[in-house]
Amino acid sequence: MAGLLIENAVDLHCHFSPDTLGFQATEAGLDLMTGTPVVESARDALAQGQAAVVLKSHSFSSAPLAKVLSEMFPDLRVYGGLCTDYYSGGLNVAAVDAALAMGAKIVWLPTVHSAQDMSTGGGATGFTGGGIAVVGEDGRPNDELKEIFSLISEHDAILATGHVSADEHYAVGKEFAGRGKGLGTHAGEEIAGPKLTRQQAVELADLGATIEFTALCCTDALGFKGKSAAELSTWIAAVGPERCVLSSDLGFLKGVPAPVSGLHNFLERLWKEGVSEVDLSLMASRTPARLLGLELS
Repeated sequence: MAGLLIENAVDLHCHFSPDTLGFQATEAGLDLMTGTPVVESARDALAQGQAAVVLKSHSFSSAPLAKVLSEMFPDLRVYGGLCTDYYSGGLNVAAVDAALAMGAKIVWLPTVHSAQDMSTGGGATGFTGGGIAVVGEDGRPNDELKEIFSLISEHDAILATGHVSADEHYAVGKEFAGRGKGLGTHAGEEIAGPKLTRQQAVELADLGATIEFTALCCTDALGFKGKSAAELSTWIAAVGPERCVLSSDLGFLKGVPAPVSGLHNFLERLWKEGVSEVDLSLMASRTPARLLGLELS
């Protein structure tokens, strides 16, 4: 069987080094500054024929860095984003406004500092308390998040669910429906967030979100066992390929695959499990490009 090559792949979830990622790394003896260098990822993406990458940092807005890399690699579209964690002031409307003004394409709801991750011991070290909640006691998105919704819609950017709880996923999905482009992240992953089930992924897609499945979901990492490509292919079939994107969520730590090679291997594993090349191209290229407002040649 000849190898698979998806032209113009778009990775919406490319981690890089340096970054200060949590997961109690110090206690685990892990060096979080030894992930994949960002220039290496950009160079590899260009060599692999990818059309675009979105740089994800838990520590800062990656929009300015993306602009520099775009100038270094003019044949690759490099975009930035912002995680609304404590490092950026949480649900900081001004920080979101600034990131979007500088070209950020994705705003992630709280990740390593979400109430969900902090409550289960998966949050970043150095912070205590209950974490950042995105809904109030009434179960509705709070006022800061509503302002962030408006900014995202105004800039035609993407709202990604980050690591928030399942209940918060539903609340956000219902409130944001019809207002812009929503991305349900980490579906099926054991490492981050609420470990959304297959049925929950289907229900969130029914609310209007595009569901993201990542290479990390099928990778053994940080003591967690990844899903098989065969199992994940059943999740994709349940949600519907037209409502899914495939990203890497890799590059944040030594020992975890690099984003470009990891994404390619992920796509090839799914292909060998019977996911068609047409569907893989849709999920890894055309749909993420559409979410970014990117026209492919």
